[in-house]
Amino acid sequence: MVITLHPKDETALKVGAAAPDFTLKNTDGISFNLLTAAQEKPIVLVFYRGDWCAWCQLQTAQLAKAYDQFEAAGVALWAISPQDTATNEAFRTRREIPYPILADDDLAVIRAWGLEDELDPNHENIPYPTTYIIGQDGRVHWRRLGRTKDRPTPEEILAALP
Repeated sequence: MVITLHPKDETALKVGAAAPDFTLKNTDGISFNLLTAAQEKPIVLVFYRGDWCAWCQLQTAQLAKAYDQFEAAGVALWAISPQDTATNEAFRTRREIPYPILADDDLAVIRAWGLEDELDPNHENIPYPTTYIIGQDGRVHWRRLGRTKDRPTPEEILAALP
Protein backbone atom coordinates (compact mmCIF):
# COMPACT_ATOMS: atom_id res chain seq x y z
CA MET A 1 0.00 0.00 0.00
CA VAL A 2 1.31 3.46 -0.91
CA ILE A 3 -0.49 6.54 0.35
CA THR A 4 -0.19 9.41 -2.14
CA LEU A 5 -1.09 12.48 -0.14
CA HIS A 6 2.32 14.00 0.49
CA PRO A 7 4.69 16.33 -1.34
CA LYS A 8 7.56 13.82 -1.01
CA ASP A 9 5.59 11.19 -2.90
CA GLU A 10 7.57 11.75 -6.09
CA THR A 11 11.07 11.88 -4.59
CA ALA A 12 10.84 9.39 -1.72
CA LEU A 13 12.01 5.86 -2.44
CA LYS A 14 9.05 3.84 -3.67
CA VAL A 15 7.71 0.37 -2.95
CA GLY A 16 9.61 -2.19 -5.05
CA ALA A 17 12.75 -0.06 -5.34
CA ALA A 18 16.15 -1.35 -4.29
CA ALA A 19 17.02 0.22 -0.95
CA PRO A 20 20.18 2.33 -1.11
CA ASP A 21 22.70 0.72 1.22
CA PHE A 22 24.13 2.64 4.14
CA THR A 23 26.14 2.20 7.29
CA LEU A 24 25.29 4.46 10.23
CA LYS A 25 26.28 4.38 13.89
CA ASN A 26 23.96 4.05 16.83
CA THR A 27 24.29 5.87 20.13
CA ASP A 28 26.88 3.34 21.35
CA GLY A 29 29.07 3.86 18.28
CA ILE A 30 28.14 0.49 16.75
CA SER A 31 27.82 0.46 12.96
CA PHE A 32 24.60 -0.79 11.39
CA ASN A 33 24.66 -1.77 7.71
CA LEU A 34 21.24 -1.95 6.08
CA LEU A 35 21.69 -4.58 3.38
CA THR A 36 23.79 -6.90 5.53
CA ALA A 37 21.21 -6.78 8.33
CA ALA A 38 18.29 -7.14 5.89
CA GLN A 39 19.68 -10.46 4.68
CA GLU A 40 19.01 -11.83 8.16
CA LYS A 41 15.54 -10.34 8.69
CA PRO A 42 13.31 -7.53 7.43
CA ILE A 43 14.08 -4.04 8.74
CA VAL A 44 11.56 -1.40 9.76
CA LEU A 45 13.17 2.01 9.19
CA VAL A 46 11.65 5.09 10.79
CA PHE A 47 13.01 8.42 9.58
CA TYR A 48 12.10 11.10 12.09
CA ARG A 49 12.84 14.81 12.44
CA GLY A 50 14.35 15.02 15.88
CA ASP A 51 13.76 14.90 19.60
CA TRP A 52 12.07 18.33 19.54
CA CYS A 53 9.21 17.12 17.28
CA ALA A 54 6.06 16.25 19.25
CA TRP A 55 4.77 13.84 16.58
CA CYS A 56 8.17 12.13 16.48
CA GLN A 57 8.09 11.77 20.25
CA LEU A 58 4.65 10.18 20.05
CA GLN A 59 5.64 7.77 17.28
CA THR A 60 8.89 6.68 18.96
CA ALA A 61 7.02 6.11 22.25
CA GLN A 62 4.40 3.97 20.51
CA LEU A 63 7.12 1.94 18.79
CA ALA A 64 9.01 1.52 22.07
CA LYS A 65 5.87 0.09 23.72
CA ALA A 66 5.41 -2.33 20.81
CA TYR A 67 9.10 -3.28 20.51
CA ASP A 68 8.55 -6.82 21.83
CA GLN A 69 5.94 -7.38 19.12
CA PHE A 70 8.46 -6.41 16.43
CA GLU A 71 11.04 -8.77 17.91
CA ALA A 72 8.46 -11.57 18.11
CA ALA A 73 7.60 -10.96 14.44
CA GLY A 74 11.27 -11.46 13.53
CA VAL A 75 12.01 -7.96 12.27
CA ALA A 76 14.52 -5.32 13.28
CA LEU A 77 13.36 -1.80 14.14
CA TRP A 78 15.72 1.12 13.51
CA ALA A 79 15.16 4.87 13.76
CA ILE A 80 17.16 7.36 11.70
CA SER A 81 17.64 10.88 12.96
CA PRO A 82 19.39 13.95 11.51
CA GLN A 83 20.68 14.75 14.98
CA ASP A 84 24.09 13.87 16.37
CA THR A 85 24.81 10.78 18.44
CA ALA A 86 24.88 12.62 21.79
CA THR A 87 21.45 14.16 21.19
CA ASN A 88 20.08 10.79 20.05
CA GLU A 89 21.45 9.07 23.15
CA ALA A 90 19.89 11.65 25.47
CA PHE A 91 16.54 11.19 23.69
CA ARG A 92 16.81 7.38 23.71
CA THR A 93 17.61 7.33 27.42
CA ARG A 94 14.97 9.89 28.40
CA ARG A 95 12.25 8.10 26.41
CA GLU A 96 13.47 4.54 27.22
CA ILE A 97 13.69 3.58 23.56
CA PRO A 98 14.93 -0.03 23.22
CA TYR A 99 15.71 0.05 19.51
CA PRO A 100 18.73 1.72 17.87
CA ILE A 101 18.65 5.35 16.83
CA LEU A 102 21.11 5.90 14.00
CA ALA A 103 22.71 9.30 13.40
CA ASP A 104 22.54 10.71 9.87
CA ASP A 105 23.72 14.17 10.87
CA ASP A 106 25.22 14.89 7.42
CA LEU A 107 21.86 13.91 5.81
CA ALA A 108 23.58 11.55 3.33
CA VAL A 109 21.07 8.74 3.84
CA ILE A 110 18.10 11.10 4.12
CA ARG A 111 19.05 12.64 0.77
CA ALA A 112 19.81 9.28 -0.89
CA TRP A 113 16.32 8.12 0.05
CA GLY A 114 14.73 11.33 -1.31
CA LEU A 115 13.47 12.46 2.08
CA GLU A 116 15.05 15.86 2.71
CA ASP A 117 12.19 18.17 3.63
CA GLU A 118 12.76 21.27 1.51
CA LEU A 119 9.34 22.52 2.58
CA ASP A 120 10.44 22.84 6.21
CA PRO A 121 9.76 26.51 7.02
CA ASN A 122 12.69 26.67 9.44
CA HIS A 123 15.19 25.19 6.95
CA GLU A 124 16.52 22.89 9.62
CA ASN A 125 17.64 20.14 7.22
CA ILE A 126 15.29 17.49 8.47
CA PRO A 127 13.79 14.41 6.84
CA TYR A 128 10.20 14.09 5.80
CA PRO A 129 8.86 11.62 8.40
CA THR A 130 8.66 8.28 6.66
CA THR A 131 8.47 4.63 7.68
CA TYR A 132 9.75 1.83 5.45
CA ILE A 133 9.84 -1.93 5.62
CA ILE A 134 12.87 -3.36 3.83
CA GLY A 135 12.54 -7.01 2.85
CA GLN A 136 15.27 -9.61 2.98
CA ASP A 137 15.77 -9.07 -0.75
CA GLY A 138 16.94 -5.50 -0.01
CA ARG A 139 13.89 -3.92 -1.61
CA VAL A 140 11.24 -1.58 -0.24
CA HIS A 141 8.32 -3.79 0.75
CA TRP A 142 6.16 -1.02 2.27
CA ARG A 143 6.30 2.74 2.72
CA ARG A 144 4.28 5.30 4.61
CA LEU A 145 4.86 9.05 4.42
CA GLY A 146 3.41 10.98 7.34
CA ARG A 147 4.07 14.45 8.62
CA THR A 148 1.78 14.63 11.66
CA LYS A 149 -1.23 12.54 12.67
CA ASP A 150 -0.96 10.35 9.57
CA ARG A 151 2.11 8.42 10.77
CA PRO A 152 1.62 4.67 10.93
CA THR A 153 0.82 2.98 14.20
CA PRO A 154 2.79 -0.08 15.30
CA GLU A 155 -0.25 -2.20 14.43
CA GLU A 156 -0.30 -0.87 10.86
CA ILE A 157 3.41 -1.55 10.45
CA LEU A 158 3.14 -5.05 11.89
CA ALA A 159 0.18 -5.81 9.59
CA ALA A 160 2.29 -4.78 6.58
CA LEU A 161 5.23 -7.07 7.34
CA PRO A 162 6.23 -9.53 4.61
